[in-house]
Amino acid sequence: MNKQGEQLMYKRRKRKGQAIVEMAMVFPFFLLIVVGGIIDFGFAFYNYQTLQQIANDTAQWAAESLKDENNISAITEYANKLKPTWWSGTYTVGTPTWTDLTTTGKLINVNVSYTSPAYTPFYQTMFSATTGNNGIQLAAVASYKRLTQLKRY
Repeated sequence: MNKQGEQLMYKRRKRKGQAIVEMAMVFPFFLLIVVGGIIDFGFAFYNYQTLQQIANDTAQWAAESLKDENNISAITEYANKLKPTWWSGTYTVGTPTWTDLTTTGKLINVNVSYTSPAYTPFYQTMFSATTGNNGIQLAAVASYKRLTQLKRY
């Protein structure tokens, strides 16, 4: 092999080694972003499903079991009892509203919100810089119809 060919082979080996070193330096950050995103958004999705179930259960309870429609605090207390104990973020129950329907019955609307915390430092920093808090804002709304009288056939 001539001298020029040897120099070309040396440069190729040097570039391959450089690429491996660069990948070894960048890969942990890439892995943190991908795996951290899977963890944080997986928890957020799970928390959203739980939040939606809380809204559904509260609206159903208010429509079927609540004796006094004006007792808004009972609805809020019921929704607060359903909050999981491991939730550390901000959990809020909005003021439930009753709407008269043109047909028979009333409609109860219940809205709840929760800030699902981010667990990885990258996403904590990203959410803090963009939204002002360290988590993902979640909100759920449920409506349920309360019949004023049952139809008998």
